[in-house]
Amino acid sequence: MSTALKNEIKKLARESVREALQEELTLLRVLHLPLVSKREQENIEKLYKTPSRSSVRSVRVRM
Repeated sequence: MSTALKNEIKKLARESVREALQEELTLLRVLHLPLVSKREQENIEKLYKTPSRSSVRSVRVRM
């Protein structure tokens, strides 16, 4: 096996592991967020209206 091929395989493996870890860490962060009741959420929306940023990132968790 050539050195270039070995390096390419290592690079792909690193990227795959990095992506998998990032997904798992995102899931762990979401699972540790405090739950907000519907009433609390309505109150938050009433107080703060819409986010001031032009883009908002949301994460959906499938269980």
